[in-house]
Amino acid sequence: MRIRKDYRRESPRYKSSLLGRITPTPATLVLVGSLFAVIAAGWGKSDGVKLAVSTLAVPLLVIALIKTFGTTDFSAPRLVNGTPSQLAWIRIVVCLSAFILTVIENLPAISWLPVEFRKNQEFLHLFNALPGYETLLSNPHLLAILQWTTAILLLLGMLGLKTRVTLLLGGLCFFVVQAILRQYTYYFHGGLVPLYLLLVLPWTPCAAVWSLDHRLNPAERKASRQSVGFGIYACYTVMAIVYLLSGLSKMRDSGLDWFRGENIQHILLQDAMNPHFPDHKWKATLWLVQHDAPQFVYSMIGVVAVATELGYFTVLFSRTARIVTPAIAFGVHIGIWVFQHILFLDLLILQLVFLNADRLATFVVRRFRFHAAPEGSRIATNHGEEQRAVAPIALAFMAVIIAGMFLIWIFGIEYYPVSSWRLYSGSSGKSPIFYYKVVATLKNGSSIIVPPRDYSPAVMASGLPTLIKAIRSGGFEHFLSAYIERRDRQLAFGSPISTVEVQCWRWNYAVDPHDPYLGWITDRYVYDATAKRP
Repeated sequence: MRIRKDYRRESPRYKSSLLGRITPTPATLVLVGSLFAVIAAGWGKSDGVKLAVSTLAVPLLVIALIKTFGTTDFSAPRLVNGTPSQLAWIRIVVCLSAFILTVIENLPAISWLPVEFRKNQEFLHLFNALPGYETLLSNPHLLAILQWTTAILLLLGMLGLKTRVTLLLGGLCFFVVQAILRQYTYYFHGGLVPLYLLLVLPWTPCAAVWSLDHRLNPAERKASRQSVGFGIYACYTVMAIVYLLSGLSKMRDSGLDWFRGENIQHILLQDAMNPHFPDHKWKATLWLVQHDAPQFVYSMIGVVAVATELGYFTVLFSRTARIVTPAIAFGVHIGIWVFQHILFLDLLILQLVFLNADRLATFVVRRFRFHAAPEGSRIATNHGEEQRAVAPIALAFMAVIIAGMFLIWIFGIEYYPVSSWRLYSGSSGKSPIFYYKVVATLKNGSSIIVPPRDYSPAVMASGLPTLIKAIRSGGFEHFLSAYIERRDRQLAFGSPISTVEVQCWRWNYAVDPHDPYLGWITDRYVYDATAKRP
């Protein structure tokens, strides 16, 4: 039997990667030390301490990341599945998630909202200063054009036609669409991760295979293993840091108090009674409360959620973690949907980026008997091409992005499109919850409870802030009259609306968890549509 020698093991880059796993290099020590210093800065009590530590630690972190990236073999199978098909699969999944988030919204409905709803804070005031932007927001046809242009560009990016251009333009349009939705609601986090990945993908060789560009121009110079592997690793890093920061925020803001059953119960019940999307009738959290579930059940829910967030970074180092952790995260998001009525649709879909694309392609070819060779191995055959180093500017750019995400977390910046990911990081006890109902009485005498997604301008956002914003903005009657006019024009409920009653309910579930009415009305506002009609 002939034994083939693996010359790859003798390459300097392989030895560097292997030794890096056994003995820590100076760059590794600086990386770990500066990373811990940056995280510790987040626990600083004053902005002065945070600024002082960050000023020293963040530059060291950037330098250490550049050095580590420069000596890492991103084509090593132990690190990532660094094939062109894996990167192409990430492109498809990311574009698919952004495409779905775009088409499920009713962007033209924004034009019906009062001008008072329009935020002018943070980055959004720059949009308001753009010529023609106000015309865009007030014209449903222009908003529809923007929405479907974004969807088409994302679809082309998914298919890989003029990939770099369509990803850049699709990402820009997606950025504008998401900004408009937040301008009329609040700063919600759904859609941010696909946006970040859309900003990273255009600078990677994500169209080397599984794209129309490759089909139309197969002779194009192939991507190197290093650039492909680095592109995959960059996408994984963005997702890992988002989850890590979300877990660290809970530890920093609440500590171990966050895991108290009372806190988790209050979080779940508050959201279940003020559902986001979708609003299914059966409420699992309500069932737990009314069946006197012990507090440790809620505590275990919190432990699993935070452990998943804090442990998500392991996908950057372990093949096993890239199988197990996304599966657990998928289950956690399903649990959030069931118990809190919040659907993080983008994060559910994005867990698929960790599927082994080559194995998936092989399965599809064998299962459906396609007569086509898998494209995942079509990479540069020349050894020098394979080992072509990643451009230093790309390494520096990624290092700055990573350090920037931690810096934003340290100072708690919420400034679209950046976020410190302080999701439910506060702690609360068994205080009463407040929730709202919108009841519409129709001309035929029947009454219906209006689902929040019906009056909220953003499907993936909560309808509660929309109501509160309408009340506080002084344009509540304008908001209700515009809503009724739009619904009556469509006859959405089968009969015109005569009155709308907004009810505020208070439920002290800690005292009376078995209250059949789930609390009582503390305040109400009745809008008579018939009196307002000419």
